[in-house]
Amino acid sequence: VENSDVEFLINGRETYWSSSGDYFLYRSEATNTWGAAKAKRFKQVREGSSNGVAHSPEGFEIWQTAAMLAKKAWREWDAEENRWVTRQGSGVESRGKVRKKDSPFEKGTQTERSTAEKAVQTETHLQPNSV
Repeated sequence: VENSDVEFLINGRETYWSSSGDYFLYRSEATNTWGAAKAKRFKQVREGSSNGVAHSPEGFEIWQTAAMLAKKAWREWDAEENRWVTRQGSGVESRGKVRKKDSPFEKGTQTERSTAEKAVQTETHLQPNSV
């Protein structure tokens, strides 16, 4: 779910949150990528002291047209190997507009779908449809 409230901006850009609120996507100016991070690391990511758990290919823009959205592998931090690992077949699964919730207890409702692509996720990190 897109959040463009001032307190949720990173590098002057909106952030996108999983429906559970556990993960978010943000624009990283330092790496020219979109990153995924755990919600508990929001402050560190915003301050530039955390790199998140995954990143898009360099130059990727989340709202590119479908033709330009050709899937390219994202990289994910592998804590066991202590390095970034490229995950083939990973990427944006879908995008769409969600109407604002009227209350914190109401679930967001997707009102417009822009693209439908599949993503590959690891069993220990981002879950399908979580970001």
